[in-house]
Amino acid sequence: MSMDEHFELLRPASTNPSKGKVDPVAWLRENSNDRHAVSDTSLPLLRSYRMSNRPRAALISLVRNSELEGMMQSMRQLEYHWNRKYQYPWIFFNDEPFSEEFKAGTRNLTSAECYYEVLPLEHWSTPDWVDEARFMNSLEYLGAIGVGKGWMISYRHMCRWNSGFFYKHPRLQDFDWYWRVEPDVHYLCDINYDIFRFMNDNNMKYGFNMNILDDARSFPSLWSRTRAFINHHPELIHPEADLGWLLDPRNGGDYNNCQFFSNFEIGDLRFFRGEANERYFDWLDRGGGFYYERFGDAPIHTLSVAMFVPKREIWFFRDIGYQHDINR
Repeated sequence: MSMDEHFELLRPASTNPSKGKVDPVAWLRENSNDRHAVSDTSLPLLRSYRMSNRPRAALISLVRNSELEGMMQSMRQLEYHWNRKYQYPWIFFNDEPFSEEFKAGTRNLTSAECYYEVLPLEHWSTPDWVDEARFMNSLEYLGAIGVGKGWMISYRHMCRWNSGFFYKHPRLQDFDWYWRVEPDVHYLCDINYDIFRFMNDNNMKYGFNMNILDDARSFPSLWSRTRAFINHHPELIHPEADLGWLLDPRNGGDYNNCQFFSNFEIGDLRFFRGEANERYFDWLDRGGGFYYERFGDAPIHTLSVAMFVPKREIWFFRDIGYQHDINR
């Protein structure tokens, strides 16, 4: 297979670039072979220029001290296959202070800057409008029927934070792009272009690697609440929004539970901070679905992207070899 044929395989079937418009595949042809790497030069001025003229981006991870080994596994492979050449900073988030062991173990794996952040209490606690008795009943019920992690309070906080608070953290205010990295991940192939520059130059808002189906028992009211949001705020829905692939015509057009696997996502923080996504998250949050049910960040990000972003600004990173141990 020629290189041109290889790049054409990455082109979405619906993409038909016209003159004057961005063409992601043409960009890949021109900018692969690590054209924008910062580690391939010993010239200080050239290195400084490349560092200062690249997207404001970071690798982010919500991780506990006890997950150090899994985090090191992910870092080793992503650094080896990509970030040792680009040296984007790592930002680690935790609901408690990171241990010195965690800091030393992760710093030793990268020449990029590392930051260790503690979440604000208001981002990792039950909001005051949630009925505690109803919440406790939900934990017991979802645990009894076997919904994954349905009995864990911390998991509810995590889903809520990943849905609507990660992009509000003060450390990320100076960044426009993020790549979410989980512990216990395998990156299997070399990546020979600047992922964030690709997203920026091609006006992408969201990048994914796989789609999954989740347990619908964890979010039974999510679609009805989303429909209600659409009815109340039709002005926020993008004119090119495409929800068709998420709806099941055999079930009255209900949500089919398909979702971007958000444990791998590359996104534009400015999109998540925007009015449409913020109002959608607040709508869901005020309904208590993170605590009375077990709303997850994956379906919420999926529905938000589908409602507010045209398809041409969503990218399938099929060229990144990715495996998460929880999906084995």
